[in-house]
Amino acid sequence: MSDPWLLIEVLDGEVPASEWRRAHGEAFLNAAIAERAVRWSWRVHRRGVVFEIAFRTERIRDEFRSRSSIKEALAAVPDPHYGLTIVPGGGD
Repeated sequence: MSDPWLLIEVLDGEVPASEWRRAHGEAFLNAAIAERAVRWSWRVHRRGVVFEIAFRTERIRDEFRSRSSIKEALAAVPDPHYGLTIVPGGGD
């Protein structure tokens, strides 16, 4: 069985998603460590960035998503209407 994971894709908008990552990436890493993530990674593609993160339980995954620093970062994506995709998955 896989660990509960979360995929967050941020697309370019008024500014490149890479700039958004530079501004908010540390908040994601700090929250990942605080919520005991088992693994995480950033990927860059030609239209944006993807953050994938896995946790031991769905509850911990949901706690990560509910952190104010994560909510604030997601509210600041370059294209708030079409530039954010969040896909939860995995689990027991």
